[in-house]
Amino acid sequence: MNPRSLCAALAALLVPLSVGWAADAKAGDPVAPTVAQPMSQSSASTVANRDQCDESARASGFAVAGGARSMAQAFVAELGAIASTPFRDREVVGTRYESARYRPRRERGYRDYGTRRPSAVSQLHAGYLDPDGPADPGFLVGLRVGQQFQDVVEIGVGADWRNKSGRSTEVLQSTTGPGGETIVVRRELSRYSSNLFPMMAYIQVSGPSSLTLIPYAGVAASYQALFLSADDFQTGQSFDATYDGFGWQLWGGAKLPLSGRTGLVGEVFMNNADLDRDVFDPASGQTIREIVSTDGLGARFGLTWGF
Repeated sequence: MNPRSLCAALAALLVPLSVGWAADAKAGDPVAPTVAQPMSQSSASTVANRDQCDESARASGFAVAGGARSMAQAFVAELGAIASTPFRDREVVGTRYESARYRPRRERGYRDYGTRRPSAVSQLHAGYLDPDGPADPGFLVGLRVGQQFQDVVEIGVGADWRNKSGRSTEVLQSTTGPGGETIVVRRELSRYSSNLFPMMAYIQVSGPSSLTLIPYAGVAASYQALFLSADDFQTGQSFDATYDGFGWQLWGGAKLPLSGRTGLVGEVFMNNADLDRDVFDPASGQTIREIVSTDGLGARFGLTWGF
């Protein structure tokens, strides 16, 4: 209840009570006898003494009633003064609340970017990389982990693995089995495999996390290693080489939030690197450098989460 309303109610209750106290005190006067009787001298003296006592009692009764009324009026006046005084300056039971101060509560937004700490984020994805030239696209999987600042800037490291392989075969004969199945006899002429490992240090900038679909873009400096191997079963020759070098990646995509800090991501990216190795050429007697380009475009799709 409001303190002012409480004080006003107490004042309204005490005013009638003070008037009643005074009326009761006044009504308590002794009633004088109505029948006159002859009195002796001693009786007259006794009556005089009694009248004097009655006068004293009557005077003391009015004094009590007046005192009670004065006390009630003083209390009501004090209640009115308290009700009209601000709460911080009131005096209640001899104690002043001047030290009590009320400060408005600081309003905070849905996100307090000034105090938010960096949070860990991870991304697991799969996709493909289609290199420039006649080479076929290769399957790609990868992982990124980092720290996100202010919910918009992410810094971390990542790695991808792009793999593609193939073989060359020759059909020697084709026959029909007992159940009508076709049985093909093949001979493997050659096979090859290509494994590319881009390892990256990246920075990524995202849109506000309040959006339904959050766009983002990133750039990475990368060290890339390419492992090539091939076998020619007709000539008996084998090829095994490792190329490495530095390059970069650039990507852009969008995140679809799910629950909490989990979401689905899809992005397109560009890979650029020239990888090389030094080999000795016995024909010329010199060391030569072989270069393989891993330039190309690709796409990645996956799941991202934070904790």
